[in-house]
Amino acid sequence: MGSAKNAAAKQKNEVSAAVMDIEDCHRQAILDKQSTYIDPSTDFMVFTELAHLKRGKCCGNQCRHCPYAWENVRNSSSSGGFTDSAADNKARALSGDRKKTGRLVKRILNGTYYEEDDCSSNETTHEASSDESSDESSDESSDESSHSSNASQSQASKPVVKGHGKGGSAGGTLTSKNVPYTRKGDAGTSQLFTGERRSKDDVLFEALGTVDELCSVAGVVYAELNASQGKRRSSNSTEEATTTENSKSKTAMYGDLPEQLLDVMSRLFDVGSHIAKPAPQNQQTDGNKINAFNTRHTEQLEEWIDKMTDDLPELTSFILPTGSPSSAQLHVARTVCRRAERRMVPLVQEEETVDPAALAYVNRLSDYFFTAARFVNYCEDRDEVQYRVEERVVSDNDARKDAKHSQREMVVVKLKK
Repeated sequence: MGSAKNAAAKQKNEVSAAVMDIEDCHRQAILDKQSTYIDPSTDFMVFTELAHLKRGKCCGNQCRHCPYAWENVRNSSSSGGFTDSAADNKARALSGDRKKTGRLVKRILNGTYYEEDDCSSNETTHEASSDESSDESSDESSDESSHSSNASQSQASKPVVKGHGKGGSAGGTLTSKNVPYTRKGDAGTSQLFTGERRSKDDVLFEALGTVDELCSVAGVVYAELNASQGKRRSSNSTEEATTTENSKSKTAMYGDLPEQLLDVMSRLFDVGSHIAKPAPQNQQTDGNKINAFNTRHTEQLEEWIDKMTDDLPELTSFILPTGSPSSAQLHVARTVCRRAERRMVPLVQEEETVDPAALAYVNRLSDYFFTAARFVNYCEDRDEVQYRVEERVVSDNDARKDAKHSQREMVVVKLKK
């Protein structure tokens, strides 16, 4: 019994020591004005409060050093709502409060970030002395204001450096702004949102890259639809006989499809986020999934499919991926979507790190793209070309006689009657 207690106490002390090490690492990173540090126990890269404060709002991903006390993290114990943790005294700022986060960033850069941790009210005194405050607190506030002002002036007097050339948030050689390259993937590995690094040919990155490719194809369709509508609007504006009512109908010739595609692209970003942030395997079987994909998005796709299908003639045969450029591109999106689904299957069935609801969404999305392709041809009054079976030849004489007609005649269906 005593040995069990000793083991438990030892384990508790080890956990406490690990937590202290992590907090010490974070504090030192803040004092060094760093946006990240490496967790010594896992070798994962961790974002500091400086990185989160620069963003200006809570990202909702339960980050370790969130200065907003997880304000935008969904509460798994409630019905999809958000936690109200901003009122927690651990929150340094409200998510979205740019003025407060800006001041906190300046304090980190000035080296005064931890000076007022013991009393949260000191910051108000630091900015404006109160008439009702004591002389002692006023003098203290004045000294701190003077110190901060001098540090700010010193910071402003330094020449602006274009960049250190490290890439990413550190800037490039010719710019101090965030650049897309970091050079960390030059050896063939890439980092997940969890901080873990894997080979770029890992099954996870295959799925992630295909979903990204699909999102880009959907973006091409969106651009083509907008360009097509723009040409029609320009053409209609030159015709004096066109009424306002007809002009409006031409402007909305694709209905809600363009807006739907914008939503689809955003949801594909969400799918990619789920893939890039694999949950522990035991979390997938838990009833309260922290990283769950909302099944409502799949239901929304089905509603859009139903509405478009209701305007189209009954589908009685296989059709060829033809018609307008936008329609043909939607068929490309459909096939890429099927490939993305195949790449995601191992992550759901074998690794069990991706929510099956995300896989169901991608499965339904290919049906949406197929229906949207038919719908675009319908909106543009294009014909639908059906698949035709190769004509069977019974004899050599018939083959020579009908050599020019080895297939049935092309069947074209008018989508608009």
